[in-house]
Amino acid sequence: MGWLYPFRSRPWAEIAAEFHRLADARPAYRPMAEIVDSVLGSGTVLLGTTSLGDLIVVDRPVPRAPWGAVVVSGPWSRRAAVAPGRVRVEHVGADGESDERPVAEAVPLFWCFVTRKFGVMPAAQVS
Repeated sequence: MGWLYPFRSRPWAEIAAEFHRLADARPAYRPMAEIVDSVLGSGTVLLGTTSLGDLIVVDRPVPRAPWGAVVVSGPWSRRAAVAPGRVRVEHVGADGESDERPVAEAVPLFWCFVTRKFGVMPAAQVS
């Protein structure tokens, strides 16, 4: 399992600007901006992109297909049914798993998945 098309990463600063613009217009996107901010401040080697408002994250080097990813979705998502006030983090791949939590737990939940699936931990302590 996993995605079969090539992964095309985007600069984290560009992803951050996108989610901050979205969060300014729709506060439901605030957890996405917070997750991206935590990646920017972490010193990690993760690669990211977006798809219809979802955040898609992989580890370096750029994976060849089929590849797995950690995907973060919210109530706006077209790929995952997520209740208002919640965020869903899932690993899409051969050993896929997911968890949905209140938005206040978005950043720690994201790092839990990234650490378990990619072995990547933020350089700074993430709360």
